[in-house]
Amino acid sequence: MRNLVPLTVALMLLAAPAAAQVKFKRCLTEGEVKVEKLVRHGIFLREGGNRCDEYYNPGTAKMWRDFDSKFGTRLAQQTARRKKVFEREFKDNPVEVMTYFDGRLVTYYRYYPLSVAYCGHVDKLLKEVSKSGWGAFAKQSEIVQADVIHDMRVCN
Repeated sequence: MRNLVPLTVALMLLAAPAAAQVKFKRCLTEGEVKVEKLVRHGIFLREGGNRCDEYYNPGTAKMWRDFDSKFGTRLAQQTARRKKVFEREFKDNPVEVMTYFDGRLVTYYRYYPLSVAYCGHVDKLLKEVSKSGWGAFAKQSEIVQADVIHDMRVCN
């Protein structure tokens, strides 16, 4: 835990100047917000599944891989749609900015403290999408709305 504090402080210091420079000029439409939620939820399940597999819930990484194998094309379509938003907003460096957003999310989920409750939640979500497919995944993605609306301007 003591090693986590310096890492967190360092990440906050590095992220602050970048976050100040990364602002969306226009607002995101309802469809663009939905795409962002889907991409972020995929990152969450992938990282959570991989980490929880090692410590608390063996099999979660395989559940994510199986879901990704089955719905990888749809996930890739969402990522491509998302990339167009970044290209519109950041004409000079869309991939760099998108990588910043993704890296921030991946770093957060990779260092999020694991627990029985957290990994149990990840396991439950992965079992649900394994059983019910894309519809369940899309429904679950609604949980990240607060993150999206704090990071990006949403059209009213």
